[in-house]
Amino acid sequence: MKFVTCCRLLFLVLTSQFCVLKAESVSIHIETQKDYEVLDHFFRMGILEEGYGYVLEGDKPISIRDFYSLDCFPIAKDLKYSEKEFANTLLVHEVIPIWNKLCSLQKNFVLKAVPLNTPESVELGWEVQFINIPKLQEVIDNNIDLFRYVLGPTLKSEQLVHKIAYSREMFSDVLQNDCVLIGIVLGFGSHNSLVGGRGETIQSLSFSRDMAPFAPKSVLMQSKKEHSLSFLKQETFACYYLDVAGGEDALIGFRSDFSLLKPSIGFSDIEEELLTLETANEPLPLCLRETQPVFIFSAYKGGPPNQPLFKHLERSQNQARTLLKKSDFLERVLEKIGGKKAHITCKKPASANLQLSFFHKNINAGMWNHIFDNVMRRFEDKEQQLAFIESFSSPPSSVIPPTMIGVSKATLEGLKKARKHLSEADAHFETLSKDISLQAIVPKQLFSKTTFASHGKELLKSSDRIRINYAIEDPKGNVLFANHDIWLSLSHTIPGFAHGVQGMRVGEKRLLFIHPSLAYGALTTIPPCLELVAKVQLLDFDEKSSGSLPSLTSWDLSWIQNPTLYHSIEESLQQQPRFIGSFYRDMLDKIEGPDRGKLYYPLTLKL
Repeated sequence: MKFVTCCRLLFLVLTSQFCVLKAESVSIHIETQKDYEVLDHFFRMGILEEGYGYVLEGDKPISIRDFYSLDCFPIAKDLKYSEKEFANTLLVHEVIPIWNKLCSLQKNFVLKAVPLNTPESVELGWEVQFINIPKLQEVIDNNIDLFRYVLGPTLKSEQLVHKIAYSREMFSDVLQNDCVLIGIVLGFGSHNSLVGGRGETIQSLSFSRDMAPFAPKSVLMQSKKEHSLSFLKQETFACYYLDVAGGEDALIGFRSDFSLLKPSIGFSDIEEELLTLETANEPLPLCLRETQPVFIFSAYKGGPPNQPLFKHLERSQNQARTLLKKSDFLERVLEKIGGKKAHITCKKPASANLQLSFFHKNINAGMWNHIFDNVMRRFEDKEQQLAFIESFSSPPSSVIPPTMIGVSKATLEGLKKARKHLSEADAHFETLSKDISLQAIVPKQLFSKTTFASHGKELLKSSDRIRINYAIEDPKGNVLFANHDIWLSLSHTIPGFAHGVQGMRVGEKRLLFIHPSLAYGALTTIPPCLELVAKVQLLDFDEKSSGSLPSLTSWDLSWIQNPTLYHSIEESLQQQPRFIGSFYRDMLDKIEGPDRGKLYYPLTLKL
């Protein structure tokens, strides 16, 4: 019932904003000290950490940030950082209704909050956008053809401004997840957004679902080359893929389209393109990278000079730093927002420092109980739940952060599957190596067998485009992917497939046995370390096409069998509930608000 009421209130708040675009500025009136304090803390945080100063000065159309609900709060190893983020999340929850009450009729600035979480969360999380409407209109007007190319040729800039600022849609959804348009709206400039957006697009497609026999989307993570996206390594993202393999519903985080990572014209592969883009990178001034409030983005040579943009940003940074030191900080911010002086009739607070105890009146015992319930139930067995409760009830004097803070039981199950599949594949390919009816293309990794011979023309080694029928199966004969009478480029397929069809004749049917090291390895949405059986019939090929076959270099899968990784995940699963329990107890103690007699943790909780 509470959730329904919340949704109705949220609907009224958001729908009331649809008329704001045409409203005139009105003076902002603050009558209570609480409203003053919340707005003051929020804009100090926003200017110092979220780039709100650049939005206020008109150098950045939008600043955007996700603030997760308290029961889904991502806790980092650095507890000081987590505590600050926890306070910021509470602050955002406080400021939204105050902004809507005092500032929602402003025509030049909008604070938009879109709910993030499901009804199961006790508190909604928010995607929060601080928007400079005139600047947003300006950048869209200046790049309207780019926006129309993606969003539709009849699009009007006023329509898009209205949709971004006042609809209930997520920011990226409005812009159809187009990295170039997102960069422009975030104030990076059109050329920087075009070049940087290309790299962002490649990165985002790295997290889309695999479809055999096409190249793995994780190819950049499994490469040993150094480039601007070299942080996409298996050591960093392995657990994310293992979660999927272990049964966790993480596939929603992977794009479902099957766009191929094709290089742009003039490049032989995607990494060559990235390395070329990297050479055009223009370093940002040191102050924008290392002095708060920072303004981090990627700038590139080859378009309009970036120096004027840098100067504007440096000027805004200095103005923001000066503004933060003013005794009438909030009054000046509200004057920028409203275009006229705000009316302050309450007593101003003595301190500008935000403490967790500030929120003690607004987070009661009932809310804490719901938060603890939801956090506790995130753990998957009673032993972990009891460890969380014990740590919350009697926090130890010191808590060791988990080695791997984000792992789950699904991570361990995914690793077990990967190890099992790899062991089975190694054993099977050892057996295949003794089968004299098979041709060993790569010993113990790739075998072929002709099941229907043909006297048609032989596939040229230089030909890239082929027309085929194929079915990709797992070792048990289950069809994973299949297609009939399709043209594809061998340069865009997995190594085992591309090299396995070499030497085929038109009309020939062939069976390919592909070891996971020449297929998708462990970083895949296909079951990890799975050997593949490909049934292929060559129908035709384009003699004039040309391309480079993928390298026959095997993926390094030794880390899958590394006992240290296995033990680190197991140990982290044991440490996490105690670490998280201690964190929430610490937050409760610092807020000091709830009636402890109404907290049923841990005395009356029954598992």
